[in-house]
Amino acid sequence: MAPSPDDAPLLPFNPLGIDLLSRNLREEMDGRPRVPLDQVERFPGAGLYALYYKGDLGIYEGLRGADVPIYVGKASAGNSDYGDAPNLAAAQLFRRITDHRRSINEADNLDASHFDVRYLTLDDIWIVLGERALLRTHSPVLWNTVMTGFGGNAPGEGRSNGRSVWDSIHPGRKRASKLLCNRSYSRAEMEDLISHGIEISLMPVSEQRDKELKEFRSRVAAAEFIWRAQGPEKAGKPILVFREGVFLEENSRFGVDLGAAEWELADKSEAETAEVAALDALQE
Repeated sequence: MAPSPDDAPLLPFNPLGIDLLSRNLREEMDGRPRVPLDQVERFPGAGLYALYYKGDLGIYEGLRGADVPIYVGKASAGNSDYGDAPNLAAAQLFRRITDHRRSINEADNLDASHFDVRYLTLDDIWIVLGERALLRTHSPVLWNTVMTGFGGNAPGEGRSNGRSVWDSIHPGRKRASKLLCNRSYSRAEMEDLISHGIEISLMPVSEQRDKELKEFRSRVAAAEFIWRAQGPEKAGKPILVFREGVFLEENSRFGVDLGAAEWELADKSEAETAEVAALDALQE
């Protein structure tokens, strides 16, 4: 007969356990006041921050009035290979928040006044752990997972670079102005993913939420290609287009001149290879 939970050995309390430390960091962060993003003043230090949407875009309706972050990030005090002490007076966290404020203001349908921010200054040793705790608690944090592209470095302008989901929903950033459409999603597909992601974010912690989150991640991993670049062995060849109608419609939406793009329709075998690659990614 299997032992009951009451028969399980009682583990000693560990005040420095990862779970407890993570909870303390998350609760401290969640208890900090929300500050209007367009009113943050310069302050020293590194640490964690979270953005909260309060604007009136319909796709984010579920987040209005909810204390659920739309993006979570971090800024470290130092990254010295020699182990030098970090400059704690440097405004690393403020600079990161300011970079995001500038990026948001470049978008055609966003403004920094549409957001609040929470931030918590920390020693570098706690920053990664705290970020992980926030992401796990509020997952899927929309701009970290579903709508990738907000916080990353600017992509190159080569033809293999597709527009991120973030830059597809929020066009206007100069860095994305010459890019082709997103490789995997049409506008309608993006909006459906966003809606589903918000629904899960608002669910109470439970087994059902865990199940929904797992299925959602599988759905994202199995996204069907609209187009992709050919492999390194075919460098310089035209890009392959798998869903021609979506490809033309999405690029037209962004005003992309396809006359300057080299592309060709994928044949059946190439489409099947792409499908297998997507299924392999799903199993990883």
